[in-house]
Amino acid sequence: MKSALRFLCFIAATVGFTNAAPPSRAPAAAATTEWELWLPPSGKPVIAVFVAPRWGDGANMVGIIQKNLGEQLGIATLLSREDKMSFKEDHFTPSIARTLTAAAAEKKHPELANAPLLLWSHSNAAAYIQRSLKDFPERIIAYCLFKSAYGHNNDLGTGPATTTAEYGYSSPILKDGEAKMIPKATAQIFGISIWDMNDRIKSPGYDQDHERTVMLKNMTEARKQGALVHVALVRGTHHMIDGQQDLMLAFFKTAIALRLPPTANAAKGPVKLNTIPEQSGFIQDEATKTIHPYATFPATGKRSEGWWLPTRDYATLWNNYALNAKGTVAPGK
Repeated sequence: MKSALRFLCFIAATVGFTNAAPPSRAPAAAATTEWELWLPPSGKPVIAVFVAPRWGDGANMVGIIQKNLGEQLGIATLLSREDKMSFKEDHFTPSIARTLTAAAAEKKHPELANAPLLLWSHSNAAAYIQRSLKDFPERIIAYCLFKSAYGHNNDLGTGPATTTAEYGYSSPILKDGEAKMIPKATAQIFGISIWDMNDRIKSPGYDQDHERTVMLKNMTEARKQGALVHVALVRGTHHMIDGQQDLMLAFFKTAIALRLPPTANAAKGPVKLNTIPEQSGFIQDEATKTIHPYATFPATGKRSEGWWLPTRDYATLWNNYALNAKGTVAPGK
């Protein structure tokens, strides 16, 4: 009975966005967007919106967020309707804001128009995160680049958005041989890149080891410029989600707790997210596999070369993944 009730609540929360309007009625303005909106069934105000392209395992991750954080924290979700590479196109990221603005009126949730965002992408859908970081960094709490396949998909907008042959953006770091400065607003956003050591994607001319090196180079350069980011090298079994759910949920939950002011009210306008000092975070000593506060990290001159972790609890979880076996996470530098 409870499962049936939850299903009915889900349908009620998504009508007008995930279902076509009846033939006798004109379609709602937001029903023509390329996004499916889900609202927590309780009807409570939304504090943030989790956004993911359907590409790859997007629908699975959206379901994980709905089940574990949606009702608990008041997180809505946007999932692209189709599994195609529309995330490459210029209209894709602006359509996020347009959809939420239309939904604010249609669903009588005015907070949606300005709600802060959590971004997630799988494989080459990382291109949409790069555009979002460039287009509206002040609205993004955190992002996750999940098994992003190509290393250049992790360049975090350090230079102009230059389209490459098929996927996303080329890395200006590699193209020009020198790093571009990351905008301050982008550096402040919490970021994680998850890469699978056992993921052997088959593609002509594709070299997983080379791409991982490129990813690490881009993320390491971002850290040197003060970006609040870290990498998790996964020892999973394939290209999909296969044991990293707890780490990703903890990451997003931690980011919300730190960056979203407790008195934030998106119904009244844009939310000014908390600025988190780099010095308040934690760094792992890779040699000893121990966690240290940034301020007391043993190699003081190397702090910006280590991955930045927001809290001791989260850093401990991340480190425990690093010290365990299959399906877990290992830091790799």
